[in-house]
Amino acid sequence: MVTSFPHLYRAVAAAGCALVWIAAAAWAGAAEAYHLGIGDVLKIEVVGEADLTGVFPISPRGTVTLKLIGEIEVGGLTLTEARDKLRAVLERDYLLNPTVKVEIQEYKSKKILVLGEVRKPGEYYLRQDATNILEVLSLVGGMTENAASDAILFRRAADPAAGGEGRTKFTISLQDVLSGRQDPDALPILPDDIINVPSRKSDTQSYQVYIEGKVKSPGAYDFRPGMTVYELCLMAGGFMPFAAENRAEVIRLDGETVTRLKINIKKIKKGEIRDVPLVPGDKVIVPESWF
Repeated sequence: MVTSFPHLYRAVAAAGCALVWIAAAAWAGAAEAYHLGIGDVLKIEVVGEADLTGVFPISPRGTVTLKLIGEIEVGGLTLTEARDKLRAVLERDYLLNPTVKVEIQEYKSKKILVLGEVRKPGEYYLRQDATNILEVLSLVGGMTENAASDAILFRRAADPAAGGEGRTKFTISLQDVLSGRQDPDALPILPDDIINVPSRKSDTQSYQVYIEGKVKSPGAYDFRPGMTVYELCLMAGGFMPFAAENRAEVIRLDGETVTRLKINIKKIKKGEIRDVPLVPGDKVIVPESWF
């Protein structure tokens, strides 16, 4: 039972600028401690060596590929460790006392999903190995006026049981965190976590569905009975170039269970399979094609 939500909402609104400042400061200090992962994009500069300078994505093998050198494994390393490894390889085989600079151009390996009563629900990439609920609220622009006083965190279980996606449920008291009664770092937010901020309305269910990714107008749409995945895609303006229509996904929260439904919209459009009905709160994701 929420008894003091208006106070909570005013506190979030008043703290908005502070949350942004906290997050920015944390990210600035976390870059050196960040462990590189698959999908991250590095900007590497070898001073005076144009052929060895450029932008390099980390491959599914955890490697970057440079001319002359070939593949170098950097997955799991920090920026400092990656720089030192590149420098050592260059110094050993190619250059005398090379100057190597490495920075992260795009963070793409550590993803979280935020749903529910927040300003900008969606997938976000972390700029550090772990974060906290205050920084998450900053990323999503804060909560809406309908947000409940608790957030629900779903974390993939180390040994998932049969059924569902094998996630463990945690409750975070936003009132306690924002009032200072609870340390926001007591429950770190980790890569692959799903955070849901439910509605405080009496029916406890938000009558919206969400879509993001490679569609023209991603966002929240009012749910109506009978709505389907392909219909929502059309409401969102259709697909952008390079949309992976055959790899769409529906994320559904049902109590303590998180379900991920793989959807092939190409087959739906051809009439080869039936369209998939949505339920309130569903999140449709249309990823980018690999090619």
